[in-house]
Amino acid sequence: MKLSSRVVNLKAEAAFIVLEKAKMVEKKGVDVVHLEIGEPDFDTPQHIKEAGIEALRRGETHYTPTPGIPELREAIVEHLKEIYGIDYDWRNNIAVTIGAKQAIVAAMLAILNEGDEVIYPNPGYPAYSSAAEYAGAKTVPYKLVLEDNFSIKPDKLAEMITPKTKIVVLNSPNNPCGSTMSSEEVRGVVELAEDHGFYILSDEIYRPILFDGLKHQSPLNYASDIDKVILVDGFSKRYAMTGWRIGYLAVSKEIYPYIVKLLNIMTSCPASFVQHAAISALRGPQEPVYQMVREYEKRRNAVVEELSKIDGIRFTKPSGAFYAFIDVSRVFEKDGRTSEQFVLDLIERYGVAFLHGTAMGSYGEGYIRMCFANSIENIRKGIRRLGKAISDALA
Repeated sequence: MKLSSRVVNLKAEAAFIVLEKAKMVEKKGVDVVHLEIGEPDFDTPQHIKEAGIEALRRGETHYTPTPGIPELREAIVEHLKEIYGIDYDWRNNIAVTIGAKQAIVAAMLAILNEGDEVIYPNPGYPAYSSAAEYAGAKTVPYKLVLEDNFSIKPDKLAEMITPKTKIVVLNSPNNPCGSTMSSEEVRGVVELAEDHGFYILSDEIYRPILFDGLKHQSPLNYASDIDKVILVDGFSKRYAMTGWRIGYLAVSKEIYPYIVKLLNIMTSCPASFVQHAAISALRGPQEPVYQMVREYEKRRNAVVEELSKIDGIRFTKPSGAFYAFIDVSRVFEKDGRTSEQFVLDLIERYGVAFLHGTAMGSYGEGYIRMCFANSIENIRKGIRRLGKAISDALA
């Protein structure tokens, strides 16, 4: 039996494989600290849950329009107007999706043709390259390096652009690096897009999770032609709604009908009661979000404090999201292990689960990602176990 080569070559998220391995070790009675999965450890705020429950009680259990109910799309437009000062049209620009991941896939499939090129951050969220390759495009990795604070530099990006460049992906705050792009960097990418005519796909799922008083920088802040910016966002990280599966796209009216067509054949529509919960998330109190961000910043500080005690590693201070990307390559230089082998050893021998850097792209070799959406107690315990493993390896 012959299968689709595009499906066979798809790369799934490895974080769930690492989680499964950690759970298997736990079943043997081993205490494992989980720092591998990129998921808030907070519960969905109560008013959002109540809105979903009330929607179910009202009978909101039927099909909705494919791009989402008008009330939610209107709420998204209001939200984007407040954030960016942009007047989107809910009828022609906003499509609700089953998570931000579906938004990424739909955008790639709607825009890309065979032979088009997509420049994406590597290390980076694996859906970017997987979706682009599935659409038949050539993927061109932009190597994020610690020396550049894991950020895309416009002058380096300019050297990679060709007449076939169709999309450049930005993700700030960044998964897996916890880095953010400056206003100068984002503006520089926008200027390149306007000079060369490519789309910017801006994944802003971690937008409000910023530290040290930083302000979010989006291409929408600088673009003279917002039709060339594809905004991807969602509710999973900001409102601790990963299991609700709800996100959205803001796109030009030219692309919009084709996005809707794709969403229609994929899933018909998002779950109706979840859409009503999302309205409550946008229009309800935002203090739960601010509380979560304040707690993440405390945890980030604990991460920096503990990692600074470990000899033989390198890292940058995370400025957003809830990740730290740690260079542990000195261990591999000595014993020849890969990042993936090191992560498995950490689980089995030291009782702590990180994600290997290559789960986020080929340029992640030599690194591990930690997610600090966990208690400060567990963060300290997990990093100390990492320190013990590195000390043993370098002894």
